[in-house]
Amino acid sequence: MKVLFLDFDGVLNSVRTATAFGDYPHKLDQIQKFDAVALQLIRNLNAAGVSIVISSAWRTFCTQRDIERAMGLRLAGETPKSASGRRGEEIKTWLDANPDVTEYAIVDDDSDMLPEQMERFVQTNRQEGLSLADYYRICIILGIDPSSVIARDRNWNNTRRALDWGQG
Repeated sequence: MKVLFLDFDGVLNSVRTATAFGDYPHKLDQIQKFDAVALQLIRNLNAAGVSIVISSAWRTFCTQRDIERAMGLRLAGETPKSASGRRGEEIKTWLDANPDVTEYAIVDDDSDMLPEQMERFVQTNRQEGLSLADYYRICIILGIDPSSVIARDRNWNNTRRALDWGQG
C-alpha cells in the first residue's frame, strides 16, 4: 500500500490563499478558502491508488467522514495524537501499526519529522502551499510517474485570433 501523510495548513491552504480569500479556513464548510488546485492534485494521487492518512491538526476537530465528504477524498485513517505532538512520532506509530505499507510520503510545512523519514518528506512553503514541484516530488517518492499526466501547451493558431490546445 502506498500512503501519503497529509497536513492541511501550509499545504492545502496558505498565506497566499488566506490573502486572496481574506482569512484562513477554520471549518470544513469553508472549503472554498482551500487551494482548489492543491486539493485536486491530492485527489489525483488518491485516484491513482494512494491511500491518504490525515496527519493535520484538523483531525482533532473534524471527523474522517466529514473530511472525506468536504474534500472529495477517500481516507485510510489518521495518525494518532501523541503527548509530544511531533508529527514524525505520530507517523511512525501509524506505520508501525500498518505493516502493509510499501511506500509512503509525507507532505507538511513543518519539519518535525524523524531523521529516518526525511528522504520521504516534502516540505511545502507555507506562503504558497503545495506546488507542482512538490507534487512531482511526492509522485517520485511513491513510485508514480508524474509524466503520466500530460499537460497541454497553449499556442496561438495560424489566424492569431484563437488559442489552440496541443499536446505538450
